[in-house]
Amino acid sequence: MNSHRLLPHFCLVFCLLVAGPKAVLAQGQDSAPGDRYLLIAAEMLPGVYDNMNQYMFDGRRGLPENDRHKRIRTEISRINAPSFGDHAFLWVNNFKQDGDDETTFRIATLEAGTAPDEFVMRHYFFEDKSFSDEELTALKPEDLRRTDGCDYIFKRRASQFRGRQLDQACRFEWEGEQVYTSNEIELSETGLWFVDHKYVASTSERITGVASGEPFWLERARKFHCYSDVPGVGGGLDIPFERFDDLILYDKGDLKWFDTKMNEERTIGIMLQAVTWHVNNEKDGDFNRDSLVLAVMEKMPDGTVKEHGYAFGEKSATRIGVNLKWMLANCAMVPRSEARPEM
Repeated sequence: MNSHRLLPHFCLVFCLLVAGPKAVLAQGQDSAPGDRYLLIAAEMLPGVYDNMNQYMFDGRRGLPENDRHKRIRTEISRINAPSFGDHAFLWVNNFKQDGDDETTFRIATLEAGTAPDEFVMRHYFFEDKSFSDEELTALKPEDLRRTDGCDYIFKRRASQFRGRQLDQACRFEWEGEQVYTSNEIELSETGLWFVDHKYVASTSERITGVASGEPFWLERARKFHCYSDVPGVGGGLDIPFERFDDLILYDKGDLKWFDTKMNEERTIGIMLQAVTWHVNNEKDGDFNRDSLVLAVMEKMPDGTVKEHGYAFGEKSATRIGVNLKWMLANCAMVPRSEARPEM
């Protein structure tokens, strides 16, 4: 073989070696830490969050009314809205207190921050959830309301992300007052914390939030597929029963009612709650363990609600049931149709 035919191959190998091992072995390019954190947060953010335990224990502790948190459920879902970037989410807050419901809607986005260890969350508000999936896809940021200075700058702190607004940078008119906020959001695998405080711009008097200033503590809720039988057939008995199926309960205080006509007309309810204790009530200072609770109740003719009993187990359990013989309830995270055979 002629030597001049080998020359191009020799030059290629020689140039790669001279360029050093990076040119030969490079498989990617390091990003900033904030870019990685953004991807993690985008996976963690979607879910259903609820402060049922905080709401319940505020009452159990006998806190003054102005120091009790409203009940709030937050649902966050990823949406396809190209004009808002690669990471857009529909964020719905539902507040409940004294029979009143208030629901707020926004689109939240995640994008890279200016510093290498941070990412930014922006909120775009709208009045109601009247948008179809197709309309959400076509939305543009200018179609919604956003206030400059109200973005959250997130940094990682151990196993959670903490987002803060710049101090007093978020300013707008609210209920006829010029106000500012300096709010925070914290996101972890187990929940969502946030502070929503508004201050009168002229006096710096805080006019929202509980008296203590404590944040809302929303725990991540798990979805269970439940059914109830009346009566509660057991022991292989072959007797007639009514089945109430497809009862979806999240384990943060969801309650489902159903009417049975078996033997007599009754309105029965089942409630599911993963209890995170905020106080201790064991004797001798022993520690209260968190529990998953499945409770049975009934609406009585006089309008009261009777509690018939409950079952409880590990808070992390993925299945729980109770059989009171006159009825049974069975809840599992995996639907029965998807349960696989096992030895």
